[in-house]
Amino acid sequence: MKKFYQSTAELWFRSMRILKSYGLIYFIRRLRKYLKRQGWRNIVAVGDLNVQYQKWLGKRLVENQSLVQNFGDVIKISIIMPVCNPDIKYLNEAVNSILSQNSPNWELCLVDDASTEPQVLEYLKKLAEQDKRISLICHDTTRGISDAINSALTIAQSEYVLLIDQDGILRPHAISSFQRFLNVDNTLDLIYADEDKLDDYSGTRIGPNFKPEWSPHLLHSYNYVGHPLVVRSKLVKQLGGLRKHFDGSQEHDLLLRLSDFLLKVKRIPDVLYSCRVIKDFSAGGQDETARAIEAGCLAIDESIQRKGYTTKVSFCSDTGIYNFRIGIKEQPKISIIIPTKNNEVILKRCLDSIQHKSSYNNYEILVIDNGSTDEPTIEYLGSLKDYKNVKILSYPWEFNYPLINNFGAANASGQHLVFLNDDTEIITHGWLEALLEYSQMPDVGAVGALLQFPNGMIQHAGIVIGMRGSASHAFYKSDPEAPSYLNLVRCIRNVSAVTAACLMIKAESFAKTEGFNPDFRLGLNDVDLCLRLLKMGLNNIYTPHAKLVHYESFTRGEYVVEKEIELFKSLYHEYISKGDPYYHPHLSLERNDFSLAV
Repeated sequence: MKKFYQSTAELWFRSMRILKSYGLIYFIRRLRKYLKRQGWRNIVAVGDLNVQYQKWLGKRLVENQSLVQNFGDVIKISIIMPVCNPDIKYLNEAVNSILSQNSPNWELCLVDDASTEPQVLEYLKKLAEQDKRISLICHDTTRGISDAINSALTIAQSEYVLLIDQDGILRPHAISSFQRFLNVDNTLDLIYADEDKLDDYSGTRIGPNFKPEWSPHLLHSYNYVGHPLVVRSKLVKQLGGLRKHFDGSQEHDLLLRLSDFLLKVKRIPDVLYSCRVIKDFSAGGQDETARAIEAGCLAIDESIQRKGYTTKVSFCSDTGIYNFRIGIKEQPKISIIIPTKNNEVILKRCLDSIQHKSSYNNYEILVIDNGSTDEPTIEYLGSLKDYKNVKILSYPWEFNYPLINNFGAANASGQHLVFLNDDTEIITHGWLEALLEYSQMPDVGAVGALLQFPNGMIQHAGIVIGMRGSASHAFYKSDPEAPSYLNLVRCIRNVSAVTAACLMIKAESFAKTEGFNPDFRLGLNDVDLCLRLLKMGLNNIYTPHAKLVHYESFTRGEYVVEKEIELFKSLYHEYISKGDPYYHPHLSLERNDFSLAV
């Protein structure tokens, strides 16, 4: 209910700002577009995530019933299930979910890793006898889950294998969904889909995990791919299979090793798997969790080392996220470019915070004065000339944000550029290092920070293309300390774009893009730049380890330039229509909190 009132209030204040700034006719036109695009269903949030999910499930189950599949000529999928002392009830439900698949073209490779309960082996043997699609390997002594999976790989006859837990549930259309995409493109290396949780007591499906498309940098924060996972068996074998000393995080390690290669990956935006939530958590289970966490830390550490960087990884049990920082290889010079005009007090606060909070020393500051006329600002700018690492450049022409920043970049001497608004204030001491950690990587384009309003609410945590009609900030006006969707606020992750209120980029990459597009005089110039970086094959990254306050007024007037919005839509119509790859088509585009579109 609280979320309902918050969403309603946000909609009301947003409407009033548009009405006040642009008048009744423009407001009505915007309202008509909004209702035509989304109807009333997305005006306010509809309860918490699990409440939303129950509505989504009701709609989706009806849609799935209408699916028609031809199973004549499809790629068979080998399902690999390692088993060790399972609860027979849960194992039976897992196996029945496979037997109930609406596609018959599968095989189940069971590996019993020396279960000590006699009824387990008896049950498994009976399964293998009853269905010729089921094969069984029995280990005499316990070898661990990785060796069990590797054993199953030796008997798998399909080109693709699906990894599943002994108590996981496949939805009836799961296998056919994977086969449908493989029939279209059998060059895919890896396919994954969404999942949820099955509550052990109530039997209710909860905790939906609607995943972004392939995000190799997010993999270092946690194994967002999870289950169900289909991978080309040849690739797994080429890597030497799963590694025993990573038991508990063996699939996370596998994905990180696979991410070292140029893979062809497909995400299926549908919930095809349920993992079971078992609330009876024994000391033995805690020990296994501790070993899995240790293995996960090691897997991430090795992955980053393979890229040529040093790191130290830890795990946060409160968020389920791995925390790490990457060592800076060299000490390249950074040029911080700050446009300003008649903002003496604001600019001074920004520059003071840079001087006091920057633990990285090799930087220069280029203040671009766009024709200041008030005496205090002119005097302050004059006093800055005494600082060795501060340059004052004059840009006396009409305001054009791209041209001002392009001018600054042309006069910068750093290997990396930071575009920074003068109405920002640095919070974290290692902000430049946090940005540089990723900007130094050859596969990275733009790197953005976590920006907060003065009251602590989020102003920017990455940008979603298509949200609010063109592009909007992820988790806008959310509490950064509250649990966010999949804890993405606290994750280093791939995003389509970041705001140029604080954006780092290699000077070389910026030059290759030919800079900001001056046609986007006021807004969307940063998004345009980031999308051009994506087209160049570079990743854009959001990091929560660089934190700033952005004094953009919390109740600022709407700054919408319709001409620029329409230009953006025309240039990126295909990208918008396909959907932001780092968002999900079942999440709302009319709200910024990653709630479901129900």
